[in-house]
Amino acid sequence: MNKTLSAPFSKNVGLAGLLVATALMSRPAFAADCASLQTTSLPGVSITAATTMDPGFTPPGDKRSLSTPFCRVIGVATPVAGSRITFEVWLPPAGTWNGKFRGEGSGGSAGTINYPALVDGLARGYATMANDNGHTGSSWTFAQNPEAVVDFGYRAQHVSTVDAKAIVQAFYGTAPRHAYFVGCSQGGHHAQMEAQRYPQDYDGILAGDPASNWIGQMLAEVRIGMVSTAGGTDLPQPQLDLVTKAVLAQCAAKDGGAPGDQFLNDPRACHPDLAALQCKPGQDGQTCLSAAQMQAVQVIHDGTTDPSTGQKITAGMAPGSEAYWRQVLVGTPLPGGSSTSFFRDGIFNDAKYDFSNFNFARDTAYTEGKLFADQTAVGILDANNTNLEPFRQAGGKLIMYHGWADPFIAPQASIDIYAGIVGHDAQAHAIPFDLSQRGNAAAVHDTQSFARLFMVPGLNHCTGGPGVNSFGGAYQPAGIPLDRMHDMVDALDAWVDHGIAPDKIIAAKYTNNDPKQGLAISRPLCPYPQAASYDGTGNPADAASFSCAELKPQENGPPLQGVNSFPNAIP
Repeated sequence: MNKTLSAPFSKNVGLAGLLVATALMSRPAFAADCASLQTTSLPGVSITAATTMDPGFTPPGDKRSLSTPFCRVIGVATPVAGSRITFEVWLPPAGTWNGKFRGEGSGGSAGTINYPALVDGLARGYATMANDNGHTGSSWTFAQNPEAVVDFGYRAQHVSTVDAKAIVQAFYGTAPRHAYFVGCSQGGHHAQMEAQRYPQDYDGILAGDPASNWIGQMLAEVRIGMVSTAGGTDLPQPQLDLVTKAVLAQCAAKDGGAPGDQFLNDPRACHPDLAALQCKPGQDGQTCLSAAQMQAVQVIHDGTTDPSTGQKITAGMAPGSEAYWRQVLVGTPLPGGSSTSFFRDGIFNDAKYDFSNFNFARDTAYTEGKLFADQTAVGILDANNTNLEPFRQAGGKLIMYHGWADPFIAPQASIDIYAGIVGHDAQAHAIPFDLSQRGNAAAVHDTQSFARLFMVPGLNHCTGGPGVNSFGGAYQPAGIPLDRMHDMVDALDAWVDHGIAPDKIIAAKYTNNDPKQGLAISRPLCPYPQAASYDGTGNPADAASFSCAELKPQENGPPLQGVNSFPNAIP
């Protein structure tokens, strides 16, 4: 990283401080005339604007006014008839460019440029790019154009990456030394797509809380909706708070965590008995759960299953996440997340579709086989191919992370797909591997040479939550030191650029999630299957009181315990 850019962050000034500090420097020279990029000739691409943005520019939808100049390029890629992918490339002056490129992910079913991610990439000295996923807005009415579904699934990110790299080279006169992708949620989904489909696009990929199993995620959102208000049983916030309180009372600090934790360190070690929460005759319904509510909680914990085959479609939400379920999926009049529009507008194309008629045995196969541009929906949208050997052979490094308190995408899903990566990797290198046994140390060690997973205690979906939730991932607050021990982007850079693999990341939790109010706790994030373990005597708010260790078998089962949600996860 360029030292001029990293210094303010290392002192915890944060992004705002960086932008102000940069403004005080003399204006750096650009490598080439920005406006000249508008005449850059790229196959299937129209450069609609190439403008030097002076200090004071405020990105669309962002309240921050940038204090540093940069070259802003806007392009439209049309790789096939019916495809239209808008993308932006932001190029810092040559004197502050770190020589690297960063692609940015987005979230949900968004058809918009992720400007906050561009701001972050630019502030760190990267030439950075984001795209609109080939459509406008978040409604799946865009599926009426079949090519737009292919763009959303995988093509937009790849095409805009290739085009952006060409623009970078035209501007600076040299190709970027390294390329990284950073995304969470649907951005994590695209991160996996890039590793699986286009192993040459990026040298390093950061995939947070990935919606890799896209069809399964849509089905899970419908199932959760069916049992929680959307035609089902209401789960009010007080009842969900009761569940989490009971879970913490039974499990907190018994899973490697510390006394006083208001989150679970490793929920796999928690098997709570919630029977005492069920209302008894005459009991006030505000202090207990009805039988129907208890059943709904159980369904959400268990995950979604195809009733016709008994096969698990998705894992369930982890114990300890219940108090956050109403963030997205619970308590909505229609199924939450992207699922309502996905099925109504994208799959069934019926504006009056009645979700009470949704039939998992019938509609799962129909959804997976739905054709868009002569490809099935599952083939376009699912990033479940766990054979990353081409990415590994290309020298790529993958860091995955997932919040244990994620109320949107089940954290077990990331463990499942990582288990699949280990399995395929073991097969490719003739290493004995058995998912049901604990003799997988050699296979895990081999995979960790290029791919590592970090499970994050108390993190909600990508950001927020009661635990450590600031470590440089997408959508997280500024404030942490920008170095490989505290920031996952820098950890990825150190791994790719210097061969230093991340053995742990020190994550932070700020008071009221505001870095200006000071550090509340810190804790190491450990490469799975390890987890942080409290030493029993030190300051429980200090990461130095924890070490990375693997829980005992009787505590959490096999290190790669999975539900085999992914059809090709295990060789």
